[in-house]
Amino acid sequence: MLENWLRSSFNIFSKSLLQGRAPHSLIIAGNPNLGGARLAIECAKLYLCLNRHEDHYCNSCKSCLQFNELQTGSHPDFIALLSSTVDESDKDEDLTHFFRDLIVNMEGAFSAEEYLATSENKVSNASRSVRVDGIRKLNEWVSEGSVFSHGKVAVISNAHTMLDSASNALLKTFEEPPADTMIILLTRAFEDLPPTLLSRATKIQIPAVRVEDSFEYLKQRLGNDFEELRAKIALSLADGSPTGALQIYYAQKDKVARDVVQKLETVISCNDTNLANIKENELVDLLNSLTPSESAHILQKIVTELLKYKSRCKLTELVLLAGIDLSALCRLPATHLFEAFNDLKFIRADGNLIPSRAPIALIKAWIQALKRKDN
Repeated sequence: MLENWLRSSFNIFSKSLLQGRAPHSLIIAGNPNLGGARLAIECAKLYLCLNRHEDHYCNSCKSCLQFNELQTGSHPDFIALLSSTVDESDKDEDLTHFFRDLIVNMEGAFSAEEYLATSENKVSNASRSVRVDGIRKLNEWVSEGSVFSHGKVAVISNAHTMLDSASNALLKTFEEPPADTMIILLTRAFEDLPPTLLSRATKIQIPAVRVEDSFEYLKQRLGNDFEELRAKIALSLADGSPTGALQIYYAQKDKVARDVVQKLETVISCNDTNLANIKENELVDLLNSLTPSESAHILQKIVTELLKYKSRCKLTELVLLAGIDLSALCRLPATHLFEAFNDLKFIRADGNLIPSRAPIALIKAWIQALKRKDN
């Protein structure tokens, strides 16, 4: 069952089938936590249905029945190419028929509870990529016949991580797949893919979720644990994704973010050198308890809200700064805040910009630079 915010995107695809314009190549773009993998699986179910009626799958044929259990199910005419690390790609497990594998590869876990249980050992998607060898194996699979003799669907997870060699290996198959075959690319954003692929595909952008729908989703799943301010912070940190916000809420990363703001304000405003050093070490320890990506993301959100505050944005719209004494933080010049925002790419360490040996030193240097700028 698709979440409400995915319905309009699915309807775009189903209407194209109804009008006889079944796409051979489809690109779905959006925050991975918005459910792009689940949308791709639903599109595959409709595409492969043996008794499709107009724009509805029958839900009872032998093909549809394969899709009824996302947790344990698979389909012989459905395959997903997963992004992987170098070590994982050596295991020859980057191609899978199981729906759960695709969802976990895109979202980090199958459910919010599972995300919380595995978050300490979770490999960041920043360290994964779609390998050219995987593309070649997918091309071979696509060229084979279908088990149910009713078409095939191949999905490429985290397609934005493909290097040029991988996208070039995919190009011909993507442009001219065999009859009754559909290839779906899942990406964060269209601009992350090469124009050669973009120009040859039907494109679906998962829309932003309305705040009302996000709150309703969180209220239903959190019940008595729902707190409005925490929900707002979690949604901000999750870039508006309700499922991402639920993961953050369960892991209490929203509380960590608020604690980071308070400690940062204390470090910036403190005039006692010894006390400032103590508070700075507390802040560094707190940030270092997170992954580099999480630390950078939280600090980026804080810097962004400070810039909005300086541009006269209403405090009610700045959820991370709500109730915080801004007398020191608001004195930081906007030009320096822009520099601080850009410098966070080194803490995030996407694309191996820096070695992983010095996260504490990087955080300390960033804080010191911010303090020196408060003159």
